[in-house]
Amino acid sequence: MFPNLPLPPDARFISRAGSADALQITLFSPSATASVIDYYRGVLSAGKWRLVSDVKKPDGTVLLHAEQEGPPIWVRVWPSPEGAGTMVQLAGAVVGKDSVKASPSESQPPNARS
Repeated sequence: MFPNLPLPPDARFISRAGSADALQITLFSPSATASVIDYYRGVLSAGKWRLVSDVKKPDGTVLLHAEQEGPPIWVRVWPSPEGAGTMVQLAGAVVGKDSVKASPSESQPPNARS
């Protein structure tokens, strides 16, 4: 799935959608929207992550896109329609077996194979 998946504070799972190649997870956080946005801006600007896009829409929704050595991630943050709390949607590529890598027997020298 997503390696290094940054979850919002006190996250509660809401839904999941996707395909064999991509996954989208929707979560709820009881934290204030501004706090969750600050959390993601911090996490996606540190360590292996590099924040490449940070857009605030007129309705207050914030869209973030970050890259790392592995698959990129898209984060959508908006106020919960039920009042207090924040909704977070994480989307990205599903990490699976690398079809480009050689199998263990193919990566050994010919004289080491049985």
